[in-house]
Amino acid sequence: MTTPQLPPPSPFPAQISHGGATAALVIGIVGLTLVPGLGIVAWVLGVKALQEIDAQPQAGYTNREYAKVGKILGIVGTVYFVGLILFICCYVGAILLTFGATASSTY
Repeated sequence: MTTPQLPPPSPFPAQISHGGATAALVIGIVGLTLVPGLGIVAWVLGVKALQEIDAQPQAGYTNREYAKVGKILGIVGTVYFVGLILFICCYVGAILLTFGATASSTY
């Protein structure tokens, strides 16, 4: 009776994905579409994942692009969130000035 032979090992190194890069991408998309305040989280996760991927090139991470896109989405989401906050503050200020001016000029 002969023993079955195992297939030869793969000539390519094992490829793994970096969890932080995937998280940066997902949070960046959610932050840009649903919850604008999450942009800063995606930005930080993307930067951290890029640093870890670049520090360990022998690890063979396959999703460096996810980290880059998550970082970019985080930056865009953060700028959008800051713009939204500024718009709301200006809108409320204009309303308060309008009602304050009409209230003081009635007597």
